[in-house]
Amino acid sequence: MKGRAVAGTMREPAKKTISRQDKKDLKTLADDFGLLGREDVQEAIETCNSYAEGQREIMRVYTAVYLN
Repeated sequence: MKGRAVAGTMREPAKKTISRQDKKDLKTLADDFGLLGREDVQEAIETCNSYAEGQREIMRVYTAVYLN
């Protein structure tokens, strides 16, 4: 039974992370908006699960800082 999982065991789901290029692109986006130095933006870039999620968080911060 080589290659088959033992009955009753489950594999841990793979943690979804974004690529280095996507992180670099998010940092560039944040820098273009003057937000790269903010701690909340840095945390969002490091913990987001997709480029779109990181982009939404950066735009949320941008809206809060510049438009309110």
